[in-house]
Amino acid sequence: MQIKIKSLHYRYPETNFSLDIPDLTLSPGLICLVGQNGSGKSTLLKLLADLLPAGDAIKADGQTLSEYLASGRLSKIAYAFQDPNDQLFNSSVEKELAWSMKQAKLPEDEIARRTEAALKEFGLAEFRDLNPYDLSLSGKKLLTIASALVLDPEVCLLDEPLMSLDYPGRCLVTRLLEKRLAQGKTVIMITHDMDWLAENCQEVYAMSQGHLVYHGPVHQLFSDQELLDRLGLLPAKTWQLSQLLGLKPEVLSLK
Repeated sequence: MQIKIKSLHYRYPETNFSLDIPDLTLSPGLICLVGQNGSGKSTLLKLLADLLPAGDAIKADGQTLSEYLASGRLSKIAYAFQDPNDQLFNSSVEKELAWSMKQAKLPEDEIARRTEAALKEFGLAEFRDLNPYDLSLSGKKLLTIASALVLDPEVCLLDEPLMSLDYPGRCLVTRLLEKRLAQGKTVIMITHDMDWLAENCQEVYAMSQGHLVYHGPVHQLFSDQELLDRLGLLPAKTWQLSQLLGLKPEVLSLK
């Protein structure tokens, strides 16, 4: 599915912040958004999820976003919040995973099958009966991502999916995202983790003050010190080490 943005403008009531994106096309694959807090990244994700009104400025497969999501919404675009506490509300981990499938009116046997698969895939099987708020922060984060992916959506919007994850959790999420990307899905995610970005992304989108200020290869972003300063970012540690050692070209990843 291709998403096209044309003349997108959004302003929060009673604030000076506005998001303005004149023209942008998002194709299937991994799309990473970087930038300082308050630059508009989360606002863009919420607009793409139709959680904020975009009018006809966002189109998916030729339809306005609202038209495209009018039927089968949950299997088309899913959203995982940055803060798990903003998303989790069911009384058990198992019920949390099953909730979106119940809203999509899947057969009970299919709900049970997918729930069991997600519990195992995300390492949550032993916590199935636990209240989500009794999970560790890393566990809560995994649950929000699992809940977003359980209906196998065409587009998954992830707001800081790596934040608060321990190392095994980060590796797990990375593998599961790679699996979905290999299936031709679209993953649009926000990250402040430049090390992960350098290892896993070829291109990056950078935002500042509600505007898209860079789209291109990760190595070119890291090469532009003026832009990095403007964005408040530091390049990946491998890149910094390369510069200290005088390596040319600089190393993005040790993979």
